[in-house]
Amino acid sequence: MSDQNEKTIQPEAPNVADTPDVKEVVDKIADAAPSADPRDIDRTDLLAGVKKVDQTILRLNKLLASPGGLSAFLSTFNYTLYILAYVQTKSPSISSFATKLLSLIRPACDDTKISAATLLNNGTVPPIAALAVLISKARTTLRLFGLFPLYAWLRSLASGPKAGTDVVLHRIAMLQASSYFSYQALENISLLADSGVIGPRFISTLNRGDSKTARLYLYAYRCWLGGVSCDFLRLMREWQLESRRRVTRKQMVADGRAVAEYQEEEDKKFDNRWWTDFVIASAWLPMALHFSSATGGLPGWNLGWMGACGLVAGSTRFKALWASTA
Repeated sequence: MSDQNEKTIQPEAPNVADTPDVKEVVDKIADAAPSADPRDIDRTDLLAGVKKVDQTILRLNKLLASPGGLSAFLSTFNYTLYILAYVQTKSPSISSFATKLLSLIRPACDDTKISAATLLNNGTVPPIAALAVLISKARTTLRLFGLFPLYAWLRSLASGPKAGTDVVLHRIAMLQASSYFSYQALENISLLADSGVIGPRFISTLNRGDSKTARLYLYAYRCWLGGVSCDFLRLMREWQLESRRRVTRKQMVADGRAVAEYQEEEDKKFDNRWWTDFVIASAWLPMALHFSSATGGLPGWNLGWMGACGLVAGSTRFKALWASTA
């Protein structure tokens, strides 16, 4: 066929000389780009950043000096570290350190107890987890002085309910103060015994012949659980009394009688405070249940859950104290 005899026309190859050199293109782009000179940084932004850091440090100092500020800061910082430490457990190289860290924070209920030296020197715990343990021990040490305000609270309640105070709420407060006082006393004794301040003979006397502190810690955490549970009893009673007041006030409005001004704002304040206290108590409850168990605690409990619960429970107090430093 004639079309088979026709010669196929090939496209003409481009001339290499017409193609721009790569080095020339790069040089042109470099010449057109603005130069990055550190001297071009806006001094105003730099001074603003330094001033912001300075203000933050001063506010932090004011927070630590305020009543309860150091405790609130250490608590928030500690539970944040627990969350970060849990995130690090996802690394395969350190997947087993979470159990050891929990064993250090909560003394085991058997004959073995991991020491801080073993935990920190075996190379499996990252620095952030070691810092979490250190802050936890610092908080426990500072709680040695926690008996004094608890004693003052218990003593003020022992004189009986004040005028206008609900008797049921007073009894709940007495039960809660007694529970927290017992918890703090047992924890202090256990800590002093572990530190060598109190001898094993005294612990054996309290602990039915057992010179170890594991059982005392368990009893202490159960007292703490009792104190946390009292918050729910208090909230139930407060809601019951408030509901009665609101029903009475609604009936007064229906009858055309005058009620106190700004009552809606007071109702909103009560609701906000009530729900805040409920969230705080609900956050502490799982942790108290876990530590007060002699059979291993809650299934699936880990550093992440502990950090989240503690952070939720303490964030409200920390936010209020931080806002007061502005």
